[in-house]
Amino acid sequence: MSNTATIVGIISVIGALILVTSNSRFRALGFSKGLKLALIWAVIIIGLVMVVQVLGLHGRQ
Repeated sequence: MSNTATIVGIISVIGALILVTSNSRFRALGFSKGLKLALIWAVIIIGLVMVVQVLGLHGRQ
């Protein structure tokens, strides 16, 4: 996977998370708790992407 594709994928995930949380009860959590949850999700997603890249588990091309 090229660097450009990785960057586009990360931006897409961030955009999806923003859209999902834009009109939900996550806004009532407060900034610090919301930031903590966002960082947890970011670590989970980035970790999964790295595992897929290291193990070479790519879809069919």
